[in-house]
Amino acid sequence: MNDFIAISKANEADESKISNISFFPAIDINDVRKTQRLDGTVTTERLKTAIASAIIAVNDDLYNWRLTKQSAGITSINNLNDEQINGESKYLILYKHAVYSWANALLNEQYINFDATAKAKGEIEPNIESVGNLYRNARYAIRDILGKSRSTMELI
Repeated sequence: MNDFIAISKANEADESKISNISFFPAIDINDVRKTQRLDGTVTTERLKTAIASAIIAVNDDLYNWRLTKQSAGITSINNLNDEQINGESKYLILYKHAVYSWANALLNEQYINFDATAKAKGEIEPNIESVGNLYRNARYAIRDILGKSRSTMELI
């Protein structure tokens, strides 16, 4: 009996971007696939939906911050020149990290719900931890943009 499973290659022809409001960048689907190590088992349609949902969530968290920057005359996140890394504003890098991590967390949550077979049940626990880590990474990036501490306090 053979236990090898072929993993589909990601469609390299995915050249579309998910549009965004003018202050934040459009998100390149291929960049998300590459940086989050998503293979072809994640369809383009599912990835687009996850990215759009992630954009909404991150933009909502940054709403007041964005309004403050826009009222100061800043028209794009990439125009925040405090620190440029590889030609991009540190805020742009953090923004993309937040969106990519959030989208990947959403995809992982869907996988847990979809593939909860007897064989996969043993893999659910590590996957739940991975989802939590992805959301944490997204929240850290958002808090870094906002200039807030990464500390999370919980009442006992």
